[in-house]
Amino acid sequence: MSGNPVRLGKRSVIVTWLISYISVLLVPIMISGAVYAATWHVIESEVKRANESLLLQTEQAIDANLRGIERLSMEIALNKQVAAFINAAKPLSDNDYYELYSIANVLKIYKMANDYIDQIFIYYKNSDTVLSTREHTNSRGLYEMMRQREDMSYAEWSAFFDKRYLQEYAPVRVRDGNQTENAVLYARSVLLDNPEQPGAVILFVIKDSRLLENIASSNGAQVAVVDQMNRDVASTDNASDVAAIPYDRLTGDSGFFYDENGDRKVAVSYTTSAINGWKYVSLVPAAVFDEKMEYMKKLIYGSVGLCILIGGIVAYWFLRKNYVPIHTLIRNFATKSGLTFAGGSNEYSYLHDALNNTLTEKEKVDQRLKQHRNAIRSHFLQGLLKGRLDRNVPVHESFAAHDIRPVSSHYAVLLLHIEHYGKLEDSGYSEPQKVKLLQFIVMNVVEELASESHQAFATEMDDSLACIVNFREQAEPEALLRLAEQTKRFLLEQFHVSLTIAISGIHQDLYSLPRAYEETLEAMEYRLVMGSGEVIGYADVPKAAAGWTGGYYYPLHVEQQLINFVKTGDYERAKAAITDILSLNMKEASFSVPYAKCFMFDLIGTLLKTMDEIGPDHKRRIMEQADPLNRLIACGTIKEMELELRDVLGRVCRAIEEDRKMESNPISRQVMEYVRGHYIDESLNISSIGEAFDLTPSYLSKQFKVQTGEALLDYINRTRLEAAKAMLAQQPLPVAEIARQVGYGDINTFNRIFKKFEGITPGKYREVSGQ
Repeated sequence: MSGNPVRLGKRSVIVTWLISYISVLLVPIMISGAVYAATWHVIESEVKRANESLLLQTEQAIDANLRGIERLSMEIALNKQVAAFINAAKPLSDNDYYELYSIANVLKIYKMANDYIDQIFIYYKNSDTVLSTREHTNSRGLYEMMRQREDMSYAEWSAFFDKRYLQEYAPVRVRDGNQTENAVLYARSVLLDNPEQPGAVILFVIKDSRLLENIASSNGAQVAVVDQMNRDVASTDNASDVAAIPYDRLTGDSGFFYDENGDRKVAVSYTTSAINGWKYVSLVPAAVFDEKMEYMKKLIYGSVGLCILIGGIVAYWFLRKNYVPIHTLIRNFATKSGLTFAGGSNEYSYLHDALNNTLTEKEKVDQRLKQHRNAIRSHFLQGLLKGRLDRNVPVHESFAAHDIRPVSSHYAVLLLHIEHYGKLEDSGYSEPQKVKLLQFIVMNVVEELASESHQAFATEMDDSLACIVNFREQAEPEALLRLAEQTKRFLLEQFHVSLTIAISGIHQDLYSLPRAYEETLEAMEYRLVMGSGEVIGYADVPKAAAGWTGGYYYPLHVEQQLINFVKTGDYERAKAAITDILSLNMKEASFSVPYAKCFMFDLIGTLLKTMDEIGPDHKRRIMEQADPLNRLIACGTIKEMELELRDVLGRVCRAIEEDRKMESNPISRQVMEYVRGHYIDESLNISSIGEAFDLTPSYLSKQFKVQTGEALLDYINRTRLEAAKAMLAQQPLPVAEIARQVGYGDINTFNRIFKKFEGITPGKYREVSGQ
């Protein structure tokens, strides 16, 4: 442990410190890198902004001139002399040549109006005449003078001008003597009154050098113009020398990206004209901003080097200074305690492990037990209730391990079943979250209420919660009942949670808890008879006497009597019969859960028999409206079934009572009264009347015809027309207003029906009646 105090073992604390100091040194290096990246971004943004400004200037300048050319083309197309010559045909007369001379003078005037134009041509298709400010030729001559490609055939060239309506730009090659120059052609058709007649096309030739001659390049940027078909229209000097234009990446209306062409890298910006769809492309060599970054790069490299050099010296000095006290402490501790410090070990780990190993292990064990105590305790209680305890382990030791200390030998069990989530129903939690949260609340509430006089331990049991009650005072069934009622009332008032609680008997042996749990299961099953939301004691569950064969009271004559009450529409007596049958059975000690289920299916069968007796029409209507079968089968308790039965029987009895009223008051008379009260409603028809009387339109129409001898639609029209005739004779209202007031939204329909029934029109009827 003597000599140089600085130990450079792999696990030595000196290594940790060295890494820490190096990490500190990395901070200025990373900051320098961030500054470099930010500087690069700033320069790149400046280049992008300059390119966008150049493109915007280019776009505005070219678009402004092109708009001027388009306006000029419209003026030429509207010129009477230009338009008049369209009708000229071969061969041309002297007068035609004189007209051509006049038109050429007109073109000279228009050409002088815009310096942007190199030449103006007019191609008259009817006479195959091509006229410019300085020459007169035909389509073949124009083809030799100007075409889009050198290899373009005359047929392709002619097809370009044969379009129905032409208004587009195209790059062309213009021959002037022995020289060939690039230019842009703007072609526009002259509109004709007669579409079948061959027309004329006005052609403006713009030299590509004129398009960009006033564009001032910045940052070494080169500008190119590309049309919608990715054809080069124009470019500044040497634009093609910067890099080939990446046409495939010019997607969208605008953009900015980097492109490499061989060993050359360029920044590409582009925008699209809203006037003609051309793309204006700016290409800047990457060397423009690489040069600006070179100085910054050197400066950052220098600062990083200084950080490493000076920081390294300072780090070594602090390492040596800080390590000396630890080195001295370990040397003294190893000498006095006899614990050897292995070379290359971590000094802090050696001290920590030697002094605190035992305490650390104890803390870990306690922490693990604390983390899993609730789950382990719950598992223990579940095993206790289901009789799965290990008999080889003394119960008192198991209780002590789970911090359970019985205060007496008297035990009972409460089983709590959650019927409704209450306020948590619409809390937004998922179903598992709601169940867990509500179980936690219920367990805490029942344990807290029980702790006032007794001791309680709650746990989850399948879909319910079980609570073991250990009595401190004298064990009384009334105490369990009070605890159950308090728990049920508190949760209902505070959380609107509905519970069904089953209570076991009181047992004086810890090993009788499985039996107590079985008693609560039997009591909970009896909720089918008692209904949900009740407190059910095991003592309240009916027990079969010795030698009893089982059954329930529901003889055939009682069932038939119930059916007869329903068939006669006597709801009150039917309801009373249901109440009496349920009361008789629920008072009987023999009305156990299995027989209660059979009794519920018998009641469902009675309902189906009753609905068969009342006829198919009523059965179909009630089945469609109420779906009674599924509602009854879904009932969880007899009380729920009683409520559902009353509702369904009420519907059936009301339907039968309505039929009886309709028999005493014929449907036709009711319909007539309804029509007389609603004829002004435009929507009144057979379907709406059927809905009002809960009858199908076909059945209603048939019954009305049988009882009155008149079609229902005719009766509606006659009722409306009677009112209309009275208004025509007595009131000076317009016929359309009278039609609306008697239920006709359409005057034509009113006139047609009036003439059909009265033989004359409404206006004629008014004249005859003297109004």
